[in-house]
Amino acid sequence: MYTHPKMRSSRLPPGTSDPISYTCTCPATSPTNPRGGQVLLFYRYFSAPPSLPPSIPITPSQTSDLANFHTRLTSTLSLSGKIRVAAEGFNCTVAGTTEDINSYIEECIKHWSFTNLDLETEEQRRQFFKPTPGCACVFAGEISVRVCEEITPMGVTGYEPRDWGCVEEVGPREWHDLCCKSGGAGRRVLLDLRNYYESRIGWFVDGGGRASVRPGIRRFGQWPVWVRRMGEGLGSGLGGGEEENREEEGRDVLAYCTGGIRCEKGVRFMVEKAGRPGDRVFTLRGGIAAYLMWMDGEIREGRKRPEESLFKGRNYVFDARGSTG
Repeated sequence: MYTHPKMRSSRLPPGTSDPISYTCTCPATSPTNPRGGQVLLFYRYFSAPPSLPPSIPITPSQTSDLANFHTRLTSTLSLSGKIRVAAEGFNCTVAGTTEDINSYIEECIKHWSFTNLDLETEEQRRQFFKPTPGCACVFAGEISVRVCEEITPMGVTGYEPRDWGCVEEVGPREWHDLCCKSGGAGRRVLLDLRNYYESRIGWFVDGGGRASVRPGIRRFGQWPVWVRRMGEGLGSGLGGGEEENREEEGRDVLAYCTGGIRCEKGVRFMVEKAGRPGDRVFTLRGGIAAYLMWMDGEIREGRKRPEESLFKGRNYVFDARGSTG
């Protein structure tokens, strides 16, 4: 049986998820299941491109149907995890044996909630579902499916981006190239949308070794407060001093989070409330999880060395694994 190293709770503030050590006792480690287990991390905002077609209106009964679908399917396949559904979309972290996870994916992509998503190839599915090693035990073998107001609570009731196109989403390869692009401090700014206890164990640096801006927020619901505090143009909150930021025009702001979901609304809220003319704003598609998966492949194929990774440290996850890297 596999016992994960314990992540000390003393590193975390009171009230946050407290990763624990765990011993895998599920079929993922049985001799008859050599493929092991996986954890998926995926989400969708229904109004974000590619959006649901108008022929599928989101009603309370549709939302309830979506929750019931996941409840039945995860129970049948003995999966664990946390699933949140709302009128705006879904947010899922699901764990189990690789065989059951693959069956879960096959059933999901047939459901109406996945309409218009391009998931035909194995690579497209990998990028969307973002599988990482694990098993049902990382969630104590339990599944939690809830209908909520928001699939990740930003704390602004009823907020929906006015223009999804005001931010450019890029994949891991282009993200890496943008981070490495030449430019002085203040011209290219990396911005971490995660909570402080997440960003203190791992973060991105740019090609010059400059670390991301990491707001000291305790939960995502404090993000709007941080944005408003920065004020119009975000001032000195995004790298460099106030004088330097007044003089600079046309910064590249590169924002990221664990799996991409917090950036979807959070960065567009920032652009609407405190954007600066001339800035180009990018988000990392699939977040840190997707970048690490891509970098893993680059290293495995000999195209990159481990020290070339621009993500330094560990990626905090909200389950018993504690972190991945």
